[in-house]
Amino acid sequence: MERMEIDLSLKLAGVELKNPIIVSASEFSRRGAVIKEISKYGPAAIVTKTIVAQPVPHVRPCYAAIEGGFINCVSGSDISAEQWFKEEIRVAKEGEAKVIASIAGRFLEESLELARKAEEAGADMIEYATACPHLAEIYNAMFPGSMGPPEVHNPEPLAKTLAEIKKVVSIPVIPKFSAIFYIDAVKWAKAAEAAGADAIAAADALGPVLQINIETGQPLLGGPKGSGGLTGSAIKPLVLKMVLDIAENVNIPVIGVGGISKWKDAIEYFMAGARCVGLATAVHVKGPSIIPQILDGIKKFLVEKGYSSLDEIIGLTSRKIKEREIKGKQLITTPKVPAIDAVKCNACGLCQRACIYGAISVEDIARVDPSKCFGCGLCVTICPTKAISLDYYED
Repeated sequence: MERMEIDLSLKLAGVELKNPIIVSASEFSRRGAVIKEISKYGPAAIVTKTIVAQPVPHVRPCYAAIEGGFINCVSGSDISAEQWFKEEIRVAKEGEAKVIASIAGRFLEESLELARKAEEAGADMIEYATACPHLAEIYNAMFPGSMGPPEVHNPEPLAKTLAEIKKVVSIPVIPKFSAIFYIDAVKWAKAAEAAGADAIAAADALGPVLQINIETGQPLLGGPKGSGGLTGSAIKPLVLKMVLDIAENVNIPVIGVGGISKWKDAIEYFMAGARCVGLATAVHVKGPSIIPQILDGIKKFLVEKGYSSLDEIIGLTSRKIKEREIKGKQLITTPKVPAIDAVKCNACGLCQRACIYGAISVEDIARVDPSKCFGCGLCVTICPTKAISLDYYED
């Protein structure tokens, strides 16, 4: 029987996209020619490196892969806004993906000018960068006193800027939140929506963070103190909760960005409420071939689970949470004992070593002592063959 083909095309803020994959602002969008080349790997849209009125050179070293994530101390684009608007966006538009111009202004008029020129240059959408948590120390080293700490709690200045940008352009405007907004994500999202934002991207780097080379004592990154922004898998759980909360509280679409390195990560973001997902760190570390791999994985998952479209899983987790409430299962305190699939269990012993209650023993297969089991669920998540199951909600 021939496998059903899933159509992943959608609209984002009124713009037709061939699929939900966006390449976020990164070195893979540093110039128009690079964007044009990366578009061949199948993303629906690519966000330019953040265009600023006064670019500065990148400090070195500026990237480091760390356990569970990625850190960087890169600022915006190091080529001029004039070059972007005169040449780079035009070349990028020759590719197969929509072009989203990322802009960041130091003050309102500068932001408006960048937005106007981005639209005139042919950008399909505008992404407005809200905060970069690690840049203050670098900019202040270059230009003393030029930058204070990023605003974390008051979204009103951003809302004012978004409202004014909406007055001068006709293309969609998308603020990209930093992960440092996670505590007040809903407040920021509601303010952005009220100001006229067409979608919200969440989230940019968390930080500032530090990693040290213990052989030398030096920070891994350059700059005055070697700090940077944390991206990649390390921030996914935090941003996933941001996306869930934002999607439940606004009516505009959400783009999930943060730690998507395989198709399963993208599925989680869709279930949390994201309509599109953005890739950056994964493309840096694994190369652009990861894009079609993730797209193929999304399609296979939908077919295997019997879904006919992506819409069926967008926001699924919120619906499941609502079901918990209806069933009176929001706060379960009675333990349930996990089940062991004897066929899948390979007696590796990981569950036994992880069980701090001494409830699991392993001989030919793992076995659970109901009198000792706490029902915590750790063994389910640690089992490499998915031989252990525990469901508190479906009966």
